[in-house]
Amino acid sequence: MIRLLLFCFFVLFCFFVSAQQEPIFSHYYNNEIIFNPATSGSKKYNQLTINTRQQWAGFEGAPLSTNISFHGAVNNRSALGGYIMYDKADPALRADLSLSYAYHVPLDYDNFNLSFGISSKLIYYNLDYTELEIPVLNDNTISNKTYTKTSPEASAGVLLYSRNLRLGYSSINILQNSFKESANPNYENILYRNHFIIGAYKFAAINNDWQFEPSFLYRKQELNTAVTTLSFRAFYLKDTWGGVSFKNDGNIGFNLGFGSGNIHFAYAYDYTFRGDIASYNFGSHELMIEVRLSSANSERHISFWEY
Repeated sequence: MIRLLLFCFFVLFCFFVSAQQEPIFSHYYNNEIIFNPATSGSKKYNQLTINTRQQWAGFEGAPLSTNISFHGAVNNRSALGGYIMYDKADPALRADLSLSYAYHVPLDYDNFNLSFGISSKLIYYNLDYTELEIPVLNDNTISNKTYTKTSPEASAGVLLYSRNLRLGYSSINILQNSFKESANPNYENILYRNHFIIGAYKFAAINNDWQFEPSFLYRKQELNTAVTTLSFRAFYLKDTWGGVSFKNDGNIGFNLGFGSGNIHFAYAYDYTFRGDIASYNFGSHELMIEVRLSSANSERHISFWEY
């Protein structure tokens, strides 16, 4: 019975790795560079962000994702950025190294800026079946070996932003490379393109002590159903905030954060209430640390992110 349960969990994780492919973070509004390279250099400071997420707490071998990113302006128009990301979901491990470039164009209307970004990355993929204790089955998709591969990928995006509004579109995994184990020619895991649309609007209220920010993130992976995240955050005196989010795939989340000087901290808790996995986990936990470093090349920028 135990071996059967382990096998069921294994099949579930293989489906998760194949279907989701890209790690999902709740604090997407603080770390957009991981899915839109046009974000690079769009703030009045250089941003260093550390994000870690434990998905499906209480589930042995559940996905654990960590991301470290940095981006900032190089001159009055150009910006550079990048990130490294580690994603582990037994029996699969993935590591990304990404570099991005963005070009910003100031617009005349209401202090709007328009930025265009491109990025390239290397993806290291490892699939180690020897870590699992599963029944011996005659299945071409399952072996007792270790499979590794390194593959290039590319992304592109555009971002329109002002003091109160931001709207962006991006596409990642443009090349759609695949990870195919030669021993199992019937199994091929393609990195399908992911399309993102993000929007947010921020406005002040109650003597300007409070700010409110409704936002959304639309994500469509080719061949899969689109997922839309609706979020709402309330800021008090710019440095303390709390919020709630909802995904149409059956997920609700709560988050809060605070800042002290140039350092900001945030925590998010997500719970999946739909599907078989809901009965076997204690939700997902995410921590974020953001360090804001002064930039000498920020004259063109507007302070949407300055909360």
